[in-house]
Amino acid sequence: MIAFLIALILASAFFYGFGITALLPVLIAVATTAILDLFIGYFKSKEFIFPQSAIISGMLIGGLLTQNLQWYIYVFAGAAAVLSKHLIKFQQKHIFNPANFGVLLVSVIFGAAHTWWISSPLIFVLIFGIFILWRLKRIDLGLSFVAAYFALVFLINISNPVACGMMNMGCHMQPSPLTETYYEIINGGVIYFFAMFMLIEPKTSPSQRNQRIIYGILAAVLLISFRFFIPRHDIVLALAVGNIFVPVLNKLKIYSRAKIIE
Repeated sequence: MIAFLIALILASAFFYGFGITALLPVLIAVATTAILDLFIGYFKSKEFIFPQSAIISGMLIGGLLTQNLQWYIYVFAGAAAVLSKHLIKFQQKHIFNPANFGVLLVSVIFGAAHTWWISSPLIFVLIFGIFILWRLKRIDLGLSFVAAYFALVFLINISNPVACGMMNMGCHMQPSPLTETYYEIINGGVIYFFAMFMLIEPKTSPSQRNQRIIYGILAAVLLISFRFFIPRHDIVLALAVGNIFVPVLNKLKIYSRAKIIE
């Protein structure tokens, strides 16, 4: 994951023309999460443990938040991410995706924008993301979310007919719902990154297959809903709210039809 995120950060910085300055926010966030997690870990176990997950959280925070924010916003987001991992727990597991929690918090408190610039170029996101889904055995979760999300997008597109005016003049200028959905599918870098890097975090996603499928669909519904009512925070809020349902989903007993027959 760390290697993939480094590759995406460098590729995205080149893709958008940010240059070497794009690395500074990432380094600030990584330094904050790594150092804080290192000392909290030492306080708990009296030994220094390499803060791998904290480094990942810092890289995600630096890549999700927009460029050119004040330095303390990245520090605040990194500290919030690490503290949420250690303090907000249920049955020894942290509830919220740490990086997402930090980004959501600074977005609400400071009005910091999150542009998810790390999600380009798309081909890298797909190649790395598919490998991660396979490696973490979360293909069912990623597919259920993506399928549900684009199905909902298509239903929304066909339920909002274009007003063409008298004599239907200008209708030919408007893209069809299928075309609009197609364009969103091929330009959905943020959605794919969300599905393959954020939603599938092992400790904040359900442990069983059927529950993961339900969780993926739930996340898609939350994202579409928040896009209408709270567009500024839609994607990070959808994941945070979805995380709250994970302990409940893990408690559910959901059996497949084949298992019931057996």
